[in-house]
Amino acid sequence: MRRIAYLASGSALAIALSISGVAAAQGTEPVDVEAVIVTGSLIAGTPEDAALPVDVIGQEELAKQGSPSTVELLKGLSVSNGVLGDTNQFDARAQGSEGSGSVNLRGLGPTRTLVLLNGRRMPINPFGLAGAGAVDTNIIPSAALARVEVLKDGAAATYGSDAIGGVVNFITRKSFDGAEVSGSYKVIDGSDGDYTGSIVWGWGDDRQSILLTAGYQHRSELSMTERDWSQLDYTQNPEGGWSAAGNPSTFVPLGTLAPFRDDQCSPLGGFAGFSGTTPVCYWRYNSYDNLVEKEDRYQLFASWDVDLTATTKFHLEGLYASTDVPNWKTSPSYALLATPNSVTAPAPSASGRYYVPVTNPGFAAYIAAHPGGVPGSTQAQLATGTSVFFPGVAPGAFVVANRPYALGGNPMFNYGASEGSRGFHAWRFVADLNGEWENGIGWDVSATWGQERGTRTGYDTVVSRFQLALRGLGGPGCDYLTGTPGVGPCQWFNPFSNAIPSNAITGQTNATYNPALANSPALTRWFFQKLETEQTTSVFVLEAVLNGKAWTMGGGDAAWALGAQYRRQTFDASYNDLSNRALNPCVDTPINGNKVCANGQGPFAFLGVGNEVSLDQGVYSVFGELSLPFSDNFNASLAARYEDYGGAVGSTFNPKLSVRWQVVEPFALRASVGTTFRAPPPVSLNNDFITSLQSINGTFRAVDIYGNPNLQPEKATTYSVGAIFELGGLKATLDYWNFDFQDPITTDPVSGIVAALFPNGAALPNNCGNPTYASIQALFTFNGACSSANITRLRTNTVNGAGVKTSGLDFLADWKFDDIMGGTFTVGGGATYVLEYKTEATQVAGITVAPAFDAVGHLNYQTTAYPLPQWKGNVYFEYNNGPHNLRWTVRYIGEYTDLRGGPAGNKGIFCTVVSASTCAALPYKLENGTPFGLDKGYTIDAFVTSDLTYRVFLPWDTTAVVSVDNLFDEDPPFARLDLNYDPFTASGLGRTYKFSLTKRF
Repeated sequence: MRRIAYLASGSALAIALSISGVAAAQGTEPVDVEAVIVTGSLIAGTPEDAALPVDVIGQEELAKQGSPSTVELLKGLSVSNGVLGDTNQFDARAQGSEGSGSVNLRGLGPTRTLVLLNGRRMPINPFGLAGAGAVDTNIIPSAALARVEVLKDGAAATYGSDAIGGVVNFITRKSFDGAEVSGSYKVIDGSDGDYTGSIVWGWGDDRQSILLTAGYQHRSELSMTERDWSQLDYTQNPEGGWSAAGNPSTFVPLGTLAPFRDDQCSPLGGFAGFSGTTPVCYWRYNSYDNLVEKEDRYQLFASWDVDLTATTKFHLEGLYASTDVPNWKTSPSYALLATPNSVTAPAPSASGRYYVPVTNPGFAAYIAAHPGGVPGSTQAQLATGTSVFFPGVAPGAFVVANRPYALGGNPMFNYGASEGSRGFHAWRFVADLNGEWENGIGWDVSATWGQERGTRTGYDTVVSRFQLALRGLGGPGCDYLTGTPGVGPCQWFNPFSNAIPSNAITGQTNATYNPALANSPALTRWFFQKLETEQTTSVFVLEAVLNGKAWTMGGGDAAWALGAQYRRQTFDASYNDLSNRALNPCVDTPINGNKVCANGQGPFAFLGVGNEVSLDQGVYSVFGELSLPFSDNFNASLAARYEDYGGAVGSTFNPKLSVRWQVVEPFALRASVGTTFRAPPPVSLNNDFITSLQSINGTFRAVDIYGNPNLQPEKATTYSVGAIFELGGLKATLDYWNFDFQDPITTDPVSGIVAALFPNGAALPNNCGNPTYASIQALFTFNGACSSANITRLRTNTVNGAGVKTSGLDFLADWKFDDIMGGTFTVGGGATYVLEYKTEATQVAGITVAPAFDAVGHLNYQTTAYPLPQWKGNVYFEYNNGPHNLRWTVRYIGEYTDLRGGPAGNKGIFCTVVSASTCAALPYKLENGTPFGLDKGYTIDAFVTSDLTYRVFLPWDTTAVVSVDNLFDEDPPFARLDLNYDPFTASGLGRTYKFSLTKRF
């Protein structure tokens, strides 16, 4: 028996998106396809039987949108918020995952959306926080896709863990006969453009069919400097990519302990001012970053379907995908948060500080260039003995608020940004054997295996080597115990501005530059070393399902399905020697082999190291579903699943009930209620940590995120109620949804922990030394006394956190009008309105670090929630006449707020980091006389863009498409973030033009 796959939402909104619609658009006859189990159910059915809110986006619909990339498609879904895919290296949830993508239904987090390919699981992204359970959507084979099905409901009863927020199921083509070649080119201002190419070949007869596809996608590098809105002055957004730890640096002479700032800060393009008692040089690091990284992506997919007998069928599919990000760019070097110990300090009393002696040639030249006295000191004071505070230390100065390279770029990378790389390689194979016995009972046995391997590299300063170089004992041939500073193989590192030729971004030259004092690439390579990790995840699923019909009811035969599954997930991580904690646990290990130290945080100044691990998790489950057609107008479905993880994780049981009632011919109601869950993945159960880089009081610090072997599954009760209306050319659905979470797996909120210990930010008083907050203070590592300025690291933990309740409304509609100017006119669209996203109060070590809050309409920076505008949607107007199709789409993302500083009396982005008197005295004023920055950034404006796509079917089975996205070239709304906009939500590309051509053979 042959059936047409149905739209599980029961609305027929995707009739134009169906496979037969695609065939008609290509000028061929509609083709029946074998029965398909549509997302959210184990039982094939018809539109009348459907009760679940599933949206279907077919190949035809994608073509009318200009064939968006997977990231663009998922980011455009009204039900998805906080999507990974664009460069966003300053948010801990995206760090290290450049080149990968995600989907985030309901804004609940990408780990709570289950991503399937042809109804079966995919391996998860091995990197970053995404490695805790999210699938890399960039490995999906775009050229092979026929449609995308989005189930906007919890589905643990059907699929098991991870399907809390819903399911996105990518379905590949069937019954394709012939060949197809496609290519596209996208024009992006400031870059070389993006381009794609693909080949599809299919063949079939009455017994079997084969599909082979190959695709290539290229994204060109787009520097942040190509967008003026990203390059704001310090006074416009001090959090917009500005750091106080730079080079030119700040120095504290030992003779007086009176700090001075290198006087070439401003001439080289830094910002010197508003830095309190220690004068620092602020510099803009985001100028070295990219809005889009260079990416090369390859995808191969093959499937084979064969009828072994009249009732037995075999399916085999294979996937290979790779993504290469060869030149990921970041700051020329990172801030020096970790400090040297007594092994490389000039005397034990100087331990914990970077020290440069007056004999350093760069220091001597700087002193000579200031005959009136070095600011904050004098030559005489520097030349006298050691400071009384630091006995045994030769004349010199401590280097503070610094990093080896900043405004002048890194000579190791041709005076540019520091570069790393990202790479992903994924494999997946599925074998499925199914059939039907003589008694009418169907059976299906399948095996799925998938793996994704990620490699990541970057560079950071080796603490001990850098301190030795400041003392003239640097270089691979220098013995720091016996060598003479600056003699033979022993080399100096010059931390002063006379080593900087020019500003690497703006070209501003340095009048004090002395080539003889410049730092060499060779010395830099000695202390600025590579960190490299390879991490691999895999999934193996063995599943068996029986299905059949039971008794006859008023609306037809009751249908059932029963199944069992074994699932095994693994996670492996390996590191190069310097970033392997077992080999290099301490700051001095690289120079003396010592492996005994208190913290084991590695030899690097900023980035963390890791332990090699090999983890696995086995899961057993049984499940079932029962479809009950009580009448022609009313049907129900019952589903349940039991999963056993063993050990401390334990087991879960999740039932679900779905119903649909056709009240009258044009109007139907549907509803569902059930429980769903997500089990902790292996990487979250490992009692080790990964290191993220997060802003704390305006400066990036190392934040270590520890796993937790005592995690329990997170659970949620979900329900939805919806209405379906179809009359003539009008089709519409409206759904109310509600999720109630218990014990969500999350990490401690950074901003809440910091605020608990430092309630007044950098100002006094704080809770340092307060016995009540001793457990909070113990989470911090300080370079010196307990103060916000001395924070070097913060420990956070993966925990079962505070409960969350979220609810909202989804709306979809389209209205078709025939015989309009000889063609068809359609207006349609969809929107999601989030009613609430309430999080209970969060406690850490018995202290409330975050009060209960509602995340709706807020940026939610460093909280447990993602950015969550209350409104998100689109409306389109489409005209179709013969071979011509023209669509105009207006996309809307509502405004939302950044609550840092509070909604009342928010002092704006600049006035939050200076005193009230300084803010009031600023020369920067708005037209009404208000100090510049007042309230700026509190509201992140709505983002409204228009896309225009024209498609035409040409002779010789050729289709051409021209698309203009962001027609009116709207800049993304300003946000108080490092890139000056929110990459999770908006796009920074501006107006783009895309040209596509497809030829069928």
